[in-house]
Amino acid sequence: MAGRGGVEKIQNGKLVWDGKVPLECQSDPSILRLNPERQWEIAHEPLHLGIDISHTPGIGPGIPFAHQFKEKAGQKAGIVGLVPCARGGTLIEQWIKNPSNPSATFYQNFIERIKTSEKEGGVVRALFWYQGESDAAMNDTAQRYKDNLKKFITDIRNDIKPRFLPVIIVKISLYDFFMKHDTHNLPAVRAAEDAVQKELPDIITIDSRELPVNFTTFEGFSWDHGHFNTETEIVLGKWLADTYLTHYGHVL
Repeated sequence: MAGRGGVEKIQNGKLVWDGKVPLECQSDPSILRLNPERQWEIAHEPLHLGIDISHTPGIGPGIPFAHQFKEKAGQKAGIVGLVPCARGGTLIEQWIKNPSNPSATFYQNFIERIKTSEKEGGVVRALFWYQGESDAAMNDTAQRYKDNLKKFITDIRNDIKPRFLPVIIVKISLYDFFMKHDTHNLPAVRAAEDAVQKELPDIITIDSRELPVNFTTFEGFSWDHGHFNTETEIVLGKWLADTYLTHYGHVL
């Protein structure tokens, strides 16, 4: 979700983004991002710069989503505010609400960013959730994924009431082979994502396996074969916009 498109160069032993910004990812004065200091600014790539601090962010689906959304929604789109929060390589248990654990800060930061984004008249319209590869790398976390995802979404909705919050889940297509794992359990996480859609209201799933990728040649992936390249991220961003407008465009 944070985006690794264009992160394919190594300098001094570190991954770097190539700096290439396609037309669908260009900055626009009517597309904003809530930056790490929780201030609005004109969105620019990499959208998750300063947010996904443990990794090198590149092109992701956020800005392509916003361009597609504005094109399809027309005047109803208004100003599009993006609130990036993703952290690569994390488990869902690092995200769920846990007041008894003072180090469990992802959830609180997430809620604070949502609330900050609405202070000046903004309206949070949807949550896009694309996570779970690290959970799929281990059997125990994969088996707990459904309950954890249900808790995560339910707690968010309770904490931002009365805001209506549809959630669009991108079903994962890989497990995180960068993690030390006992066994990978991709099917369990994918099944959990389907189950959550059925068990909670206003959840839509789209399947990343339907993106233009090839799991044999790894076409559509970046060099590491574990993250989508720029072209695939753009397709995903447009798909998210089309999905939202199909299901919830009437509430704009």
